[in-house]
Amino acid sequence: MSFLHPAFLWALAALAIPVLIHLFQLRRFKRIDFPNVRLLAEVSQQTRARKKVQHWLVLLARLLAVACLVLAFAQPYLPSTNGAVKAGDRAVSLYVDDSYSMDGRNAQGRLLDQARKGAQDAVMSYSATDRFQVLTGGFGGREQQLLGRDEALEAIAQADVAPYSRSLSKVLLRQREALAASEAKNKRALLFTDLQRAMVDLEHWTNDTLVPTVIVPLPPTTPDNLSIDSAWFATPVRRAGQDEVLHVRIRNHGAQELINVPLRLEVDGRQRAVATFSVAGGAEVDTTLRFLGDGPGDHWGVVSITDQPVVFDDKLYLAYRVADRLRVLLVSGNDAVGDRAVTNVFGLDSTHTFTTQPFRALDLAALKEQDLVVLNALPEVPSGLVHALADFVADGGSLAVFPPSQGDPMRYVELYAATGAAASAKVDTGLMKVDRIDLEEPFYRAIFQTMPRNVELPVVRERWSLRPAAGSDILLRLQDGSPWLARTAHGYGSVYLCASPLAEGSSNLTRHSLFATSLLRMAELSRPMGMLYHTIGDEARIPLSGISPNTDAPPHRKGPNGTDLVPEVRRTPGRTDLLLHDTDLPDGPYFITMGADTIQAVALNLARRESDLRTFQVDSLRMELARRGLTSFTVLSEADTDLPLRLNELDQGRKLWKWFILFALLFLAAEVFLIRNTR
Repeated sequence: MSFLHPAFLWALAALAIPVLIHLFQLRRFKRIDFPNVRLLAEVSQQTRARKKVQHWLVLLARLLAVACLVLAFAQPYLPSTNGAVKAGDRAVSLYVDDSYSMDGRNAQGRLLDQARKGAQDAVMSYSATDRFQVLTGGFGGREQQLLGRDEALEAIAQADVAPYSRSLSKVLLRQREALAASEAKNKRALLFTDLQRAMVDLEHWTNDTLVPTVIVPLPPTTPDNLSIDSAWFATPVRRAGQDEVLHVRIRNHGAQELINVPLRLEVDGRQRAVATFSVAGGAEVDTTLRFLGDGPGDHWGVVSITDQPVVFDDKLYLAYRVADRLRVLLVSGNDAVGDRAVTNVFGLDSTHTFTTQPFRALDLAALKEQDLVVLNALPEVPSGLVHALADFVADGGSLAVFPPSQGDPMRYVELYAATGAAASAKVDTGLMKVDRIDLEEPFYRAIFQTMPRNVELPVVRERWSLRPAAGSDILLRLQDGSPWLARTAHGYGSVYLCASPLAEGSSNLTRHSLFATSLLRMAELSRPMGMLYHTIGDEARIPLSGISPNTDAPPHRKGPNGTDLVPEVRRTPGRTDLLLHDTDLPDGPYFITMGADTIQAVALNLARRESDLRTFQVDSLRMELARRGLTSFTVLSEADTDLPLRLNELDQGRKLWKWFILFALLFLAAEVFLIRNTR
């Protein structure tokens, strides 16, 4: 037992007063003459002994009554597990979990409604002079301020579900930062949360004995939830009139199997595809939606399901661009056979815009307008062309390099070095066949489902020793294991290096079907379409190819509900990007505009971290906290219905002064009773 005001215990010295009064109390006896006292001697002795005992009992009752009154004024209490109670004002931080998982329900109703009510009850249980921090997942700057009781109640009432998913370690850090600025002697943090396992990162929690923390669990009745996890197209490039296949991954977070659930796709506000799927409990399933591609330009879509009560993850927004024509430039080094072979691949294809320029009359400014640049049999690569090609690839373009027949590898040293490849050490003219096509590589995997063992592959008679940069994809190898066609990622683009020239005497590649297939695939993978969607809360970088915004007319990001924001523009040499930061935005399609022109469509989706509704059980969390030695945390039981009383006990211990007042009254009553019976 401890005392809130131990100085009052000095008043116990007052116990000496009843003792002194009792000892020095003089009673005057009246003399009565009696003829014979022999018969009264025995009665007199018995009465005097009984009264003496009664007087001592009266004294004891008085002492106990005074002692109980003194102890009551000292405010005794049984300390809580968080230590001694200090007198004075308090600073209290309350975190109201407003993530989308708080849309769940249990027997008492919606979880967020319970969190708001519990936080308001907690505020009312404290004094009107105490200060409060009301924290939500938004982590707004004003939420770091301490408020009065009325302001805190209003702030709690305004809390509503938001797209933020904060780990509890970050919440605790924000609470402690706000409370550290307060001069109050008593500080406490309260967390009203559903204890989602994904958010309870115990490995990052730390003890803070100056800020005891109380966790008020609000678990949902069932963790069942169905969410659209991700989506991707079967091919990297969208083309007008092309049969599109959209893969969708759905995750079942519940234990019950779901059968024949409808899945819908809308593109530009029109329904384009419908499918059904079945998924076992606790599993995920991939399904497909097929539709006919739209015309050239930017398009947006949404994949949706219907699932209650948590609905934030029932939609996944997409944004993509349908390419009109892919632009291919052949830089010729006067290899007529190779040039004709490349022209036959692209020149007659209506889906490509094909041009040819001799390398000595090449317009370097035209490179930025291309998607794929093919260098064929250049006798040398000047430094200016090397730098222009490096910028072109870094900005997202693709470059294919075919060396000249009987050329000098040393004249390609600078170009190879710009792509991270080592210089070719020699030229080998021995006969060699291509060994196999690696179907593990995505480059060919989307074209060839299977490959017969006895398939006839190109025969090579002249080849340079190819040593691509580390981490490159070796698309084709020769029978001796050496690389023959390699792909190297450089910046946002790709470089394709072939070890053999296209000349007739160097190989039969130009007469093989693999030649046209490989070139068309290079063009298809050039200028990637970008991401189908971005996640709100994560930093997204959107490249603006060929566009340089000016300060007079900055780009705007326009979206649902009339949203109109000016994004950050970041410029780097040869590149301009828009940055999307962590802001409170609605999910949906957005459009990047400059003046009256729409530059690009962008899809923003809510993070899926909240989709898994599994929570920590109270007993499991307590055991884990004890195992980690986190003694400054207290987890309330789900059955604690009287929250203010429970918090009061935790904050000030179990108060005993009322009991001592009761005991003082009982001892005074006993004193009165004893006095009346002694007369």
